[in-house]
Amino acid sequence: MEQHVSATTTGLTADVLMSAPGQVMLPRHAEGRPEQLVSWTPVVVDAGTRALRMMIEHELPPGGRFSCRLTASEAAGSTGFRVSMGRQSDGSLAPARVEQLFPPRSLSAILRDPALRCTDGNDIVTALAAPAHAAHVEAVRRLLAAPDRRLPVLVVCSPRTMGPAARFARKAAHRLAGLAHVVLMSSWLALDSFNAAHEAADALVLPRDGARLYWPGTAGRSPWWGPAEVAGDHEALMRQLGRLLAPLSVVARGRDRLWDAVRAAEAVARADALVKRASGNDSAHLAVLRERLEEERALQVELLELNIELEAKIARLEIDKVNLEAQLHAALAGGGVEPAVSPEPPIAEPHDFSTAWDAWTRDSEGALVFTANAKEEWQRSSYPYPERMREALDTLAELAGEWRRRDGELGTSLVSWIGDQTPLDYANSDEPLRRKGLSHFTFENAKWDRQPHIKLDDHTTPDRVGRIYFAIDKTAHRWIVDHVGVKLYRTKSASK
Repeated sequence: MEQHVSATTTGLTADVLMSAPGQVMLPRHAEGRPEQLVSWTPVVVDAGTRALRMMIEHELPPGGRFSCRLTASEAAGSTGFRVSMGRQSDGSLAPARVEQLFPPRSLSAILRDPALRCTDGNDIVTALAAPAHAAHVEAVRRLLAAPDRRLPVLVVCSPRTMGPAARFARKAAHRLAGLAHVVLMSSWLALDSFNAAHEAADALVLPRDGARLYWPGTAGRSPWWGPAEVAGDHEALMRQLGRLLAPLSVVARGRDRLWDAVRAAEAVARADALVKRASGNDSAHLAVLRERLEEERALQVELLELNIELEAKIARLEIDKVNLEAQLHAALAGGGVEPAVSPEPPIAEPHDFSTAWDAWTRDSEGALVFTANAKEEWQRSSYPYPERMREALDTLAELAGEWRRRDGELGTSLVSWIGDQTPLDYANSDEPLRRKGLSHFTFENAKWDRQPHIKLDDHTTPDRVGRIYFAIDKTAHRWIVDHVGVKLYRTKSASK
C-alpha cells in the first residue's frame, strides 16, 4: 500500500504507516487527474494480529467525493486485502455514478501475483481475459448459469488472437477487475458452439466479432455491441461499460471478517490491560470481573455472527437491485434488436488440412512453417478432434506472427505470454521425448530441437492426446512445426 502515498518522495514507508494514523495530500500524477487525499488508520495488537485501513479520496466533477478504501488485515494465520470503491455519502460508500472507473494500483499489483487468490463471494477475481476455445465453452456456460455468481460476465468474440476485439478484451479485463469477469471467445468453432445453446433463448446470443454483457442471476436483457463498436473507439466503449457497471462499484458484500477480528482482538487486549491494572484489588472481585468479561465476549461473537448473516442477505438483495437497475437502463437505451446468428458453414472434410498449411504460413507472414514430416504425420494421424487441432493451429499462426513482429522480445516468458492471451497449453520442453532420442529433426540442412509443443486433450487415452511439436528459430524469427497429431512418442514414426 506504500505506492499510494508515494513512499519514495514522502518517506511514508509501511513501517511509518503502521506506527500511527495520518493523512497526506498528493498532487495530481497526470494531466487531467485530480489531487488525492490519502488517510490511514493502523491497528496493531501483536505481530500476527494487525491491520491497516487506507482511504484515497478525490473530488468528483459533478460534486461529492470518490473514495477508494483499502484494508489489509492479518489475524489467526490468515491475511486478507479488501478493496471498496464508491462515492462518499454520509460517512459510508455509495455506488459511484461515474463513467470511468480505474482500479487502484495496489489491486492491479495483487491481481498480477499468481500466488494470491482474489475473490468476491464465490467469484474468482482476476485482471486477465479468460481465453476460450471450443473445449472451454461448457465451462463458460456453467459460469453464466452459476446461481451464486455475483459479477457480470463480459464475453468478447475475437477469433483473431491479436485483433482489435482481443485488445479490447484485455483492456476491459484490467479496467473492470472486480466489477466484471471477461471471457475472450477465441475461435469460430467456440462461438458457434456457444451460440448453439442460446439460439432458442432471447437476449443471449453473442454477436460475431462483438461483445455481450451477461448479468448474474436474472433473465433480463443483456446489452451487446457489434463488430464496429468493438473494433472502434475502445475508450468510448469503456465509458459505456463504466455507466452500466458503476452501480456495482460498491455493494454491501457482508462484513470484512478479518478487519473485525483485528478490531475485536484490539478491544480484548485493552480490556485485559484494564484487568491487569486492577490486579491489586480483591481477588474475588477480580474473578467476577473476568467472568463478566467472558460473557460479554461470547455475546459479542453471537451478535456478530447474527449481523453477518443479516448483512449477507442484504448484500444479495442489493446486488439484485443494482443489476436490475443497470439492465433497465440498458434496455431503455438500446434498440432491442438482437444480433443475427450466422454459424460458420461446416468444413466438408475437417481432417483435410491440405489447403490450410500454406494459409497458416501466409497468415503468419512466414513466421509459422511446416515440414513435410508434419503434414505426413497429420495425414496418418488418428487424432479424433480435427476441429480443435485446426483452431489451435489458427491461434498458433497468429502468435507466431506477433512473436516475429516483436523480434521475439516479449518482456516475459513464452509460456506466460501464450498462456495469458490464449487457451493454448504450451510447454517448452519434453524430457521423455528427449530421453527417447526423438527431440531433434533436420530441416533446410540444419538440426533443430522440437521439444517446444502445444498440448491438447491431456489426461485421456493415448489416441486422444493431441500435440503440435515445433522448433524455435531465433535467427529468422519463425516457428518450425515438425509434428501435428497425437503425442509424438506414442507414434511409431519420427522425423530424423
